[in-house]
Amino acid sequence: MLRPKATARKTPSWPTPTAEQIEVVLLGTYHMDEPGLDAVNVSADDVLADTRQHELERLVSNLERAEPDHVAVERPASQSAAVNDIYARYRDSDVAYDEEYAFEPRHPERNDELVACRSEVIQIGFRLADRLGHERVSPVDVPAMLGDSPDFGALEQAGFEPAVKTDVPRVNTDDLQASLDERLAASTIPAYYRHLNEEAALHHNDGMFDEFLRYGKGDNYAGPDALATWYQRNLRMIHNIWRTVDEDTERVLFVVGSGHVHVLRHLLTEFPSFCPVSPLPYLPLDG
Repeated sequence: MLRPKATARKTPSWPTPTAEQIEVVLLGTYHMDEPGLDAVNVSADDVLADTRQHELERLVSNLERAEPDHVAVERPASQSAAVNDIYARYRDSDVAYDEEYAFEPRHPERNDELVACRSEVIQIGFRLADRLGHERVSPVDVPAMLGDSPDFGALEQAGFEPAVKTDVPRVNTDDLQASLDERLAASTIPAYYRHLNEEAALHHNDGMFDEFLRYGKGDNYAGPDALATWYQRNLRMIHNIWRTVDEDTERVLFVVGSGHVHVLRHLLTEFPSFCPVSPLPYLPLDG
Protein backbone atom coordinates (compact mmCIF):
# COMPACT_ATOMS: atom_id res chain seq x y z
CA MET A 1 0.00 0.00 0.00
CA LEU A 2 1.31 3.45 -0.91
CA ARG A 3 1.62 5.70 2.07
CA PRO A 4 1.37 9.48 1.94
CA LYS A 5 4.63 11.39 2.10
CA ALA A 6 5.59 12.19 5.67
CA THR A 7 5.30 15.83 6.68
CA ALA A 8 6.78 17.63 9.65
CA ARG A 9 4.54 18.41 12.59
CA LYS A 10 3.14 21.88 12.56
CA THR A 11 5.05 24.10 14.94
CA PRO A 12 2.63 25.53 17.52
CA SER A 13 2.48 29.28 17.81
CA TRP A 14 1.52 31.73 20.50
CA PRO A 15 -1.81 33.45 19.82
CA THR A 16 -2.15 37.21 19.78
CA PRO A 17 -4.18 38.49 22.75
CA THR A 18 -7.18 40.71 22.21
CA ALA A 19 -7.89 43.73 24.36
CA GLU A 20 -10.57 41.86 26.31
CA GLN A 21 -8.45 38.85 27.22
CA ILE A 22 -6.33 38.30 30.33
CA GLU A 23 -2.76 37.42 29.34
CA VAL A 24 -1.15 34.44 31.09
CA VAL A 25 2.63 34.54 30.73
CA LEU A 26 3.87 30.94 31.03
CA LEU A 27 7.38 30.92 32.44
CA GLY A 28 8.66 27.36 32.07
CA THR A 29 11.09 26.49 34.85
CA TYR A 30 13.29 23.71 36.14
CA HIS A 31 12.87 22.69 39.77
CA MET A 32 15.71 24.38 41.64
CA ASP A 33 15.20 22.37 44.83
CA GLU A 34 15.34 19.02 42.99
CA PRO A 35 12.15 17.34 44.28
CA GLY A 36 12.81 14.36 41.99
CA LEU A 37 9.18 13.89 40.95
CA ASP A 38 9.54 14.21 37.16
CA ALA A 39 10.65 11.86 34.40
CA VAL A 40 13.61 14.18 33.79
CA ASN A 41 15.02 15.75 36.96
CA VAL A 42 17.65 18.39 36.26
CA SER A 43 20.66 18.29 38.58
CA ALA A 44 20.48 21.79 40.01
CA ASP A 45 23.44 23.47 41.63
CA ASP A 46 22.97 25.64 44.72
CA VAL A 47 20.95 28.75 43.79
CA LEU A 48 21.79 30.28 47.18
CA ALA A 49 25.39 30.77 45.99
CA ASP A 50 26.33 34.42 45.39
CA THR A 51 26.78 34.04 41.62
CA ARG A 52 23.40 32.37 41.17
CA GLN A 53 21.72 34.95 43.41
CA HIS A 54 23.05 37.76 41.20
CA GLU A 55 21.75 35.89 38.14
CA LEU A 56 18.34 35.45 39.74
CA GLU A 57 18.19 39.16 40.53
CA ARG A 58 18.88 39.89 36.87
CA LEU A 59 16.28 37.39 35.69
CA VAL A 60 13.59 38.80 37.97
CA SER A 61 14.48 42.37 36.96
CA ASN A 62 13.68 41.39 33.39
CA LEU A 63 10.46 39.62 34.38
CA GLU A 64 9.32 42.76 36.18
CA ARG A 65 8.81 44.31 32.74
CA ALA A 66 5.83 41.98 32.25
CA GLU A 67 4.06 43.90 35.05
CA PRO A 68 1.76 41.02 36.05
CA ASP A 69 -1.16 41.77 38.34
CA HIS A 70 -0.75 38.32 39.91
CA VAL A 71 2.12 35.84 40.22
CA ALA A 72 0.92 32.22 40.16
CA VAL A 73 3.13 29.39 41.42
CA GLU A 74 3.13 25.61 41.18
CA ARG A 75 2.17 24.84 44.74
CA PRO A 76 -1.08 23.28 45.99
CA ALA A 77 -4.01 25.68 45.91
CA SER A 78 -5.23 23.96 49.09
CA GLN A 79 -2.09 25.22 50.86
CA SER A 80 -2.56 28.87 49.88
CA ALA A 81 -2.61 30.13 53.48
CA ALA A 82 0.60 28.27 54.41
CA VAL A 83 2.40 29.39 51.23
CA ASN A 84 1.40 33.00 51.78
CA ASP A 85 2.48 32.88 55.42
CA ILE A 86 5.94 31.96 54.12
CA TYR A 87 5.75 34.65 51.42
CA ALA A 88 4.93 37.23 54.09
CA ARG A 89 8.16 36.35 55.92
CA TYR A 90 10.18 37.09 52.79
CA ARG A 91 8.19 40.22 51.99
CA ASP A 92 8.71 41.49 55.53
CA SER A 93 12.46 40.62 55.37
CA ASP A 94 12.23 38.12 58.22
CA VAL A 95 13.98 35.68 55.86
CA ALA A 96 16.39 36.66 53.07
CA TYR A 97 16.31 35.11 49.61
CA ASP A 98 19.92 33.93 49.96
CA GLU A 99 19.30 32.39 53.39
CA GLU A 100 19.03 28.66 54.01
CA TYR A 101 15.84 28.02 55.92
CA ALA A 102 13.50 25.04 56.50
CA PHE A 103 9.76 25.52 56.30
CA GLU A 104 6.73 23.56 57.41
CA PRO A 105 4.34 21.97 56.52
CA ARG A 106 6.07 19.29 54.53
CA HIS A 107 5.42 18.40 50.89
CA PRO A 108 2.49 15.93 50.60
CA GLU A 109 4.39 13.65 48.18
CA ARG A 110 7.84 13.60 49.78
CA ASN A 111 9.55 14.10 53.12
CA ASP A 112 10.60 17.67 52.51
CA GLU A 113 9.33 21.20 53.03
CA LEU A 114 6.24 22.44 51.21
CA VAL A 115 8.23 25.39 49.91
CA ALA A 116 11.98 24.74 50.10
CA CYS A 117 14.11 27.86 50.29
CA ARG A 118 15.87 26.95 47.02
CA SER A 119 12.65 26.40 45.08
CA GLU A 120 11.79 28.53 42.06
CA VAL A 121 8.55 29.26 43.92
CA ILE A 122 10.57 31.40 46.32
CA GLN A 123 13.56 32.37 44.23
CA ILE A 124 11.49 33.58 41.26
CA GLY A 125 7.80 33.63 42.23
CA PHE A 126 8.13 35.22 45.67
CA ARG A 127 10.98 37.49 44.60
CA LEU A 128 9.00 38.82 41.62
CA ALA A 129 5.79 39.36 43.60
CA ASP A 130 7.83 41.06 46.33
CA ARG A 131 9.48 43.40 43.81
CA LEU A 132 6.06 44.31 42.41
CA GLY A 133 4.60 45.00 45.85
CA HIS A 134 2.02 42.21 45.72
CA GLU A 135 0.43 41.27 49.02
CA ARG A 136 -0.05 37.64 47.98
CA VAL A 137 1.08 35.00 45.54
CA SER A 138 -1.36 32.54 43.96
CA PRO A 139 -0.67 28.82 44.47
CA VAL A 140 -2.75 27.10 41.77
CA ASP A 141 -1.57 23.49 41.55
CA VAL A 142 -3.61 20.35 42.27
CA PRO A 143 -0.83 17.72 42.45
CA ALA A 144 -1.35 14.27 40.96
CA MET A 145 1.02 11.33 40.63
CA LEU A 146 1.01 9.47 37.31
CA GLY A 147 1.79 5.82 36.70
CA ASP A 148 1.11 4.44 40.17
CA SER A 149 -2.48 3.15 39.74
CA PRO A 150 -3.48 -0.51 40.30
CA ASP A 151 -3.96 -0.81 36.52
CA PHE A 152 -0.26 -0.11 36.00
CA GLY A 153 0.58 -2.73 38.62
CA ALA A 154 -1.61 -5.32 36.91
CA LEU A 155 0.10 -4.78 33.55
CA GLU A 156 3.55 -4.89 35.11
CA GLN A 157 2.74 -8.13 36.94
CA ALA A 158 1.63 -9.64 33.63
CA GLY A 159 4.95 -8.64 32.06
CA PHE A 160 3.29 -6.30 29.57
CA GLU A 161 5.55 -4.46 27.12
CA PRO A 162 4.01 -1.79 24.83
CA ALA A 163 4.35 -2.56 21.13
CA VAL A 164 6.57 -0.46 18.87
CA LYS A 165 4.72 -0.20 15.56
CA THR A 166 6.37 2.86 14.02
CA ASP A 167 9.99 3.81 13.60
CA VAL A 168 9.77 7.40 14.77
CA PRO A 169 12.25 9.44 16.83
CA ARG A 170 11.69 8.95 20.53
CA VAL A 171 12.94 10.94 23.51
CA ASN A 172 15.72 9.25 25.46
CA THR A 173 15.25 10.64 28.96
CA ASP A 174 18.80 9.79 30.06
CA ASP A 175 20.30 11.66 27.11
CA LEU A 176 17.91 14.57 27.63
CA GLN A 177 18.78 14.86 31.32
CA ALA A 178 22.51 14.74 30.57
CA SER A 179 22.09 17.48 27.96
CA LEU A 180 20.06 19.70 30.30
CA ASP A 181 22.48 19.13 33.18
CA GLU A 182 25.46 20.11 31.01
CA ARG A 183 23.68 23.21 29.71
CA LEU A 184 22.72 24.41 33.19
CA ALA A 185 26.25 23.88 34.52
CA ALA A 186 27.66 25.99 31.67
CA SER A 187 24.93 28.65 31.63
CA THR A 188 23.74 31.58 33.62
CA ILE A 189 20.24 31.15 35.03
CA PRO A 190 18.75 33.77 32.64
CA ALA A 191 20.34 32.00 29.64
CA TYR A 192 19.06 28.63 30.86
CA TYR A 193 15.54 29.99 31.22
CA ARG A 194 15.68 31.35 27.71
CA HIS A 195 16.62 27.88 26.43
CA LEU A 196 13.86 26.18 28.46
CA ASN A 197 11.23 28.50 26.95
CA GLU A 198 12.27 28.25 23.31
CA GLU A 199 9.94 26.20 21.12
CA ALA A 200 12.10 23.10 20.75
CA ALA A 201 12.59 22.73 24.50
CA LEU A 202 8.85 23.03 25.17
CA HIS A 203 8.42 19.61 23.54
CA HIS A 204 10.85 17.75 25.81
CA ASN A 205 7.82 16.23 27.56
CA ASP A 206 6.49 14.60 24.38
CA GLY A 207 8.07 11.31 25.45
CA MET A 208 5.46 11.02 28.20
CA PHE A 209 2.70 10.91 25.59
CA ASP A 210 4.49 8.21 23.60
CA GLU A 211 5.07 6.13 26.71
CA PHE A 212 1.56 6.38 28.16
CA LEU A 213 -0.57 6.23 25.00
CA ARG A 214 0.92 2.84 24.09
CA TYR A 215 0.53 1.42 27.61
CA GLY A 216 -2.61 -0.69 27.91
CA LYS A 217 -4.18 -4.02 27.01
CA GLY A 218 -7.76 -5.23 26.66
CA ASP A 219 -9.97 -3.11 28.89
CA ASN A 220 -6.96 -1.88 30.88
CA TYR A 221 -6.24 1.71 29.79
CA ALA A 222 -3.62 2.52 32.42
CA GLY A 223 -1.52 4.77 30.17
CA PRO A 224 -4.31 6.79 28.53
CA ASP A 225 -5.98 7.17 31.93
CA ALA A 226 -2.71 8.56 33.34
CA LEU A 227 -2.63 11.13 30.54
CA ALA A 228 -6.24 12.03 31.34
CA THR A 229 -5.10 12.71 34.91
CA TRP A 230 -2.27 14.88 33.54
CA TYR A 231 -4.76 16.94 31.51
CA GLN A 232 -7.08 17.14 34.51
CA ARG A 233 -4.24 18.57 36.60
CA ASN A 234 -3.46 21.22 33.99
CA LEU A 235 -7.13 22.11 33.57
CA ARG A 236 -7.48 22.50 37.32
CA MET A 237 -4.50 24.83 37.41
CA ILE A 238 -6.14 27.00 34.75
CA HIS A 239 -9.37 26.96 36.73
CA ASN A 240 -7.46 28.08 39.84
CA ILE A 241 -5.88 30.93 37.88
CA TRP A 242 -9.42 31.88 36.88
CA ARG A 243 -10.37 31.99 40.56
CA THR A 244 -7.40 34.30 41.21
CA VAL A 245 -8.21 37.03 38.69
CA ASP A 246 -10.82 39.77 38.84
CA GLU A 247 -12.33 42.24 36.39
CA ASP A 248 -9.29 44.53 36.68
CA THR A 249 -6.67 41.85 35.96
CA GLU A 250 -4.73 42.34 32.74
CA ARG A 251 -1.86 39.89 33.11
CA VAL A 252 -0.81 36.89 35.21
CA LEU A 253 2.70 35.41 35.25
CA PHE A 254 2.73 31.68 36.04
CA VAL A 255 6.00 30.07 37.18
CA VAL A 256 5.45 26.43 36.21
CA GLY A 257 7.49 23.35 35.35
CA SER A 258 8.50 23.61 31.70
CA GLY A 259 6.91 20.23 30.93
CA HIS A 260 3.48 21.81 31.50
CA VAL A 261 3.87 24.75 29.14
CA HIS A 262 3.01 23.05 25.84
CA VAL A 263 -0.23 21.61 27.24
CA LEU A 264 -1.15 24.77 29.15
CA ARG A 265 -0.66 26.85 26.01
CA HIS A 266 -3.12 24.66 24.11
CA LEU A 267 -5.72 24.63 26.89
CA LEU A 268 -5.47 28.37 27.56
CA THR A 269 -5.94 29.04 23.85
CA GLU A 270 -9.26 27.21 24.03
CA PHE A 271 -10.50 29.36 26.95
CA PRO A 272 -11.70 32.66 25.46
CA SER A 273 -11.12 34.71 28.60
CA PHE A 274 -7.39 33.91 28.68
CA CYS A 275 -4.57 34.17 26.18
CA PRO A 276 -1.28 32.32 26.75
CA VAL A 277 1.80 34.48 26.26
CA SER A 278 5.44 33.50 25.72
CA PRO A 279 7.94 34.76 28.33
CA LEU A 280 10.71 35.17 25.75
CA PRO A 281 10.19 38.96 25.38
CA TYR A 282 10.97 39.24 29.10
CA LEU A 283 14.07 37.02 29.06
CA PRO A 284 17.46 38.58 28.24
CA LEU A 285 19.05 37.59 24.91
CA ASP A 286 22.62 37.80 26.14
CA GLY A 287 22.22 35.53 29.16
